[in-house]
Amino acid sequence: MKKNVRQLLMIPGPTQVPVEVLLAGAKPMINHRSKDFKAVFEYIIKTLQKFFQTKNDIFMLTSSGTGAMEACASNIIQPGDKILVATIGNFGNRFAKIAAAFGADVEKLSFDKGKPVDVKVLKERLAKDTKKEIKAVIFQQNETSTGVLNDVKSIAEVVRAHGALIVVDAISGFLAADLRTDEWGLDLVAAGSQKAFMVPPGLAFVSVSPKAWEVIEKTKGTSFYFNLKTAKEFAPNGETPWTPAVSTAFSMQTALKMLEEEGMESIFDRHRWLRDAVREGVRALGFKLMVEDDKYASPAVTAVIPSEGIDVEKFRSQVRSDYEVVLAAGQSELKGKIFRIGHLGYCDQKDILATFAAIEMTLKTMGYKVELGKSVKAVQESLLSKVKVAA
Repeated sequence: MKKNVRQLLMIPGPTQVPVEVLLAGAKPMINHRSKDFKAVFEYIIKTLQKFFQTKNDIFMLTSSGTGAMEACASNIIQPGDKILVATIGNFGNRFAKIAAAFGADVEKLSFDKGKPVDVKVLKERLAKDTKKEIKAVIFQQNETSTGVLNDVKSIAEVVRAHGALIVVDAISGFLAADLRTDEWGLDLVAAGSQKAFMVPPGLAFVSVSPKAWEVIEKTKGTSFYFNLKTAKEFAPNGETPWTPAVSTAFSMQTALKMLEEEGMESIFDRHRWLRDAVREGVRALGFKLMVEDDKYASPAVTAVIPSEGIDVEKFRSQVRSDYEVVLAAGQSELKGKIFRIGHLGYCDQKDILATFAAIEMTLKTMGYKVELGKSVKAVQESLLSKVKVAA
């Protein structure tokens, strides 16, 4: 079969990018300290405030999402500060490492992989902090490594009652699921361009509440490039302190216009419907879902535990080689034990149908027992259940 076909990128980031967004990034370069760029900058920030559902300051950083995580940590932490990280996987652990790198006294409150943060356990831990030594609680909206969606609203309520800053890594979950920054009292929220925004990697965003600003102003931070106080000085002029990724900003502007046209509720519905279809397809294959409870299943990525005896890495390699469908690997101790199907950003029902058809054919080719069409049918039925079918 001819190999020069479009690759189907079914991973949780970088995600597929619409042609219009790619072409926007190819526009001629402009001065990043000009009225032309100011117009782009101000549109991005204003539109992001709508999607973040906030009146808070939002800053655009030139980095991957991890840069936004570092900005959240470096601007509030001084050596010795006690930081609690509620972690449910690889990216929670990464945030703990980032906080420790800036001298924080990090405590990890760890939960089983495939499970969300247990709000009751978190509440009990914070109740023991009678001296209010914990400066901030950090957690993920969506844990990419295991496909778990945390209950951000409930977690935030508990942390807010304690008084610590609420720091949310929303990089993979933002726009895939609802996140009400102001209503839920979120102090620092991180997001990245290469996820549901449908934009190439290169830009990250941080939302900062007035409460967070009070802490930042008193903190003698060690950040230079990601210094939010410096970013705040330049923002009124429609500028970033340092040279931004101008081409990626062009792409971001175009993508945001497309997302505005679709509408936020429609975006949430799309991600939820694709998630449900993927989960039904996985069940039809006879595979296990790492997140058994649908309530906490990620709308961005699904972690799959294949049947015993299947060589996961060989399978992933084969489905890519034969059909140009790219599935994500497991991370850390889950490597070789699971694979992950991304359904985030520029992804639609055709992509899900094609993915499961490729999975079935690959399993058949590799000699595993599979009923062709069974998982595809399950995906079709799930998708049809979301729309009205004419009699």
